[in-house]
Amino acid sequence: METNKSLYEPTTIWNKNFICVMLANFMLCLAHFSVNPLVATYAEFLGATPRTIGLLAGMFFGVALAMRPFAGPVTTKVDKRKLLVFTFILGAVANLGYAVFHYIPMFIIFRVIHGMQFSLIGLILMTLAGDHLPKARMVAGMGIFSIGGAVASAIAPFIGNELIRFGTALRTESFGFTLMFLFGALVFVIAMIPSVILAPDNRTKQEIASTGAWYKNILTVHALPPTIMMFLLLMPHAMIHTYMFDFGREQGIAGISTFYLVLAIVLAVSRPLSGLLTDKFGLGQIMFPGLALFAIALFLIGSSSALWMIIIAAVIAALGFGAAQPPLQAMAMQMETPLKRSVASNTLYIGMDLGLFLGPVAGGLVRNQYDFSVMFRMAAIPVVLSIVALIIVLPIYRRRIRVMES
Repeated sequence: METNKSLYEPTTIWNKNFICVMLANFMLCLAHFSVNPLVATYAEFLGATPRTIGLLAGMFFGVALAMRPFAGPVTTKVDKRKLLVFTFILGAVANLGYAVFHYIPMFIIFRVIHGMQFSLIGLILMTLAGDHLPKARMVAGMGIFSIGGAVASAIAPFIGNELIRFGTALRTESFGFTLMFLFGALVFVIAMIPSVILAPDNRTKQEIASTGAWYKNILTVHALPPTIMMFLLLMPHAMIHTYMFDFGREQGIAGISTFYLVLAIVLAVSRPLSGLLTDKFGLGQIMFPGLALFAIALFLIGSSSALWMIIIAAVIAALGFGAAQPPLQAMAMQMETPLKRSVASNTLYIGMDLGLFLGPVAGGLVRNQYDFSVMFRMAAIPVVLSIVALIIVLPIYRRRIRVMES
């Protein structure tokens, strides 16, 4: 069995490197969720049609998907700390471009740059988190790792929306969007601080060479089972974060940003809790009810006509999604050897990119024919399919773990 002697195994979750990775992930999510939930609104401001809005929102993840044959091998071969700093620079450049050029052609150009950044940043952070977690606490650690993202997603959409409101009241709506994008750029710059503090890779040249040719580091079949499930979950998740503000306007629901606040607060609790409960009771006992709750929440969102209904749906969605996401991330990490964790992360992100790309596109097509209510109710279908997939995936996962431990 392939091993990585240079990668030590931490004895506790709360070590310096893992804390730095958590902070960097928090900054990433703060910048991401202050901008991305309002991309559809910004595209509409630029004069895009509903179908074009869906394409522009999903293109970010489409570019990231197209970059996967490059991202996986590079992350496997190059010092991940240096790559992390570089990707935060790319994110800052993209947001500065958004802030300066308010035209659809320029938006597309910087959206491509932003997508290139996204293709690297997530898998680097997930791999680093896995590298600096005790093997026996991987699921619980991934749940804790997700706290930063949950907290950021609670406050970031509110910050982005308020910056637009403030800038619009101060000068113009265009200036409001500029302030939002400048905030995203600033956060990416600050994120370089914990990235630099991280310990560099200590892999030897022989260990790096043992990972094989570049094409062997694009994806791994061992991580495909959780990847398929993540794809099914991220499609409706992308619809929520792309179209919720527009859904609120369509239904005449004021204060729709409260949905993100409630969602993120509950996620901040449910993600680490799901990791702890999964370690104690097992994957199936936590993930099956979690997936069922997420499907119910999507149907409730589509049936909502008042803010209190949206808030109830947010609580249920957070409990369900929070119970499913950290175990899937941990499964991908556990089903590969340490040297190949970045390949497992890249494989998982292929599924995530597909879901995040196709979700807004499919949602835009449904919205073009019906309305947002129908779109959200139909979004429950992929989650139901993920429940079926879990029945098939669990035996495959358990067999792979036995092989890894033998």
